[in-house]
Amino acid sequence: MSVTKKIAALVLSLLVHGFTLVLIVSGVWIVYGNSDFVVAWLLGGLLVAIGGLLFPRPRRLGGDAELVARSSAPELYGVARRVAEAMGVLPPEAVAVRDLTITGEYVRVGWRRRPVLVIGLPVWLVLSARRRVVLLTRTYADRSDDNLMVSGALWTLAQWRESLMSGKPLARRAETHIYMATVLGSAAPRGGYEAAGTLGQVLGKVLGWPALLMERALLGLTRMPDGPGSRRRPAAPVHGVVTDAEMAWLDELMDGRRFVAPLQAAVLRGATVAEIRASMPAREGDLGEEASTGSDDGSLLTPAASDVIDAELSAHYARAMRAFGLIW
Repeated sequence: MSVTKKIAALVLSLLVHGFTLVLIVSGVWIVYGNSDFVVAWLLGGLLVAIGGLLFPRPRRLGGDAELVARSSAPELYGVARRVAEAMGVLPPEAVAVRDLTITGEYVRVGWRRRPVLVIGLPVWLVLSARRRVVLLTRTYADRSDDNLMVSGALWTLAQWRESLMSGKPLARRAETHIYMATVLGSAAPRGGYEAAGTLGQVLGKVLGWPALLMERALLGLTRMPDGPGSRRRPAAPVHGVVTDAEMAWLDELMDGRRFVAPLQAAVLRGATVAEIRASMPAREGDLGEEASTGSDDGSLLTPAASDVIDAELSAHYARAMRAFGLIW
């Protein structure tokens, strides 16, 4: 992201956070200056509650991500640290796995912005030791460069949009109106329920459009441009860790997802982790271990250490393989 876009994103984020603070401060001021009136407490409390709901939250891991304890997977943490240091990236403080996602992430979560590496188990399972290093390199290279202020503003704008523009007619309200018309006949209210619902939806869309436009603008400033050359990549080879050919091979594997169907078939046949690992890497592409021209001599991850990682993740594999049929 260019300096101009960073400044523009920062300004938009400050506007969003400033509006949230104005709501909270206004609510407190109304209550403080008119504490003898019940209406002031109601209005001020409402503004403070809205501001509290919109107050930015730090990024968190998805519900399907499971943290792996460092004590139970020292070799996994070791290779994550070694590859990060080889690339000049801050090593992750925690490693998590996801059962049904083939992509990985390197994200900062929580108020402390703790770096966390997230690994998709399906693709990790089928890769050899060298290709696992390439996968980690690709994940670190694709890391997001957004900061807490920008990500918090996006979170706040998303809450505004969802709250104001996602309203739909309530089926229960329509059923109640039909029931009243059936029971009360001519004495039933004429269109009151539909009018109230329509008015609420129109008002929500009118108030939600500014938030939607600001969210689109902020996303446009922070998103990488689309296109075949837009993928965030450092100059290859990546600090001598991987090569262009290895990156291209893994990109093709991930984008084409050709390994998913053979992996699902192997699981349905009852293949073990060792059997899958022995057969899957040889099927995908012609880039063998000997074709690697990077400066890595196996010190980042040897085949023996890769086998140790499989043993460390055995419990996660056993659980994940039961759900591999859901990958799409």
